[in-house]
Amino acid sequence: MNTNPGQVYAELWRDYVAARQAFAARSNALAQREASELAITELSQQTFSKDIYESWTDLTQRAAAIVTRLVRLANETFTPAGCPALSIPDQDFQTRFVTEACQGRAGRDAVFSPERFDPAAVWRELEQQYGGSKGVELAYRKAACAIDGAFDLQPGTRVERRRDGIVLSTRVYIDSSFATRTCKPLSWSQQDALVHVLGALQTFAVWAQDAGTLAAGLDAAKGRLSDRASGVISRQRIRVAPALHIVTYYTRFEFIFGAALGSQLQLFLALYGRQSEPANAQEAA
Repeated sequence: MNTNPGQVYAELWRDYVAARQAFAARSNALAQREASELAITELSQQTFSKDIYESWTDLTQRAAAIVTRLVRLANETFTPAGCPALSIPDQDFQTRFVTEACQGRAGRDAVFSPERFDPAAVWRELEQQYGGSKGVELAYRKAACAIDGAFDLQPGTRVERRRDGIVLSTRVYIDSSFATRTCKPLSWSQQDALVHVLGALQTFAVWAQDAGTLAAGLDAAKGRLSDRASGVISRQRIRVAPALHIVTYYTRFEFIFGAALGSQLQLFLALYGRQSEPANAQEAA
């Protein structure tokens, strides 16, 4: 992205605040005119009311929407090509740049101060935390931890090895409410979990500099394993790529990695997974 979205929103914000304040001034003038010409003494009887709290509310909501949009753009911009999007926590930036940074005082009440809101500063912080190699490493760590979790890879876990490679198993659950004798679909949550781990393996494929066969096969597997019409067939062998097959059972799926790919995966998990040194350092902190 060549355009700096923080600067774009900073300019839009400046112009919007000016327009909103001009509208509020005209609205307040109309309210005063109504009260004066019709001798109205109670605000509840006025058709036109002073536009103070409405402006604060609108500006607060607009600023929050800008932060949300910038976080989404950061998720897209800083994610390595071919990987599922990052999940930068939106609420952290809402708290820092809207709730905490922009609250002034009006009497006893905290109100939004639009001049304190700086979209450019939001984007600078996003770039500092997630830009460049930081976003890449975050994507790798997110994927590695998802793989660890999906296959319940605890410290000291003995990896199963067979003649055709390394085997990682994950439990699955059939949706008993819709299961029939001929069709046993996975539960909705199980489908989501499998799509998630397949996406994590796509990130691993990017790290492993896969030529495209593995990533494309994983993408195709997402659709196939989400097909409730077909359901699960026990002992079915699904070819994802030359070095990866999935064998399906009613209670578990086995992911069988060829020896070379399995070794790469183990290295990836050692570098970025839950038991990697940075992950352990974060838990200790």
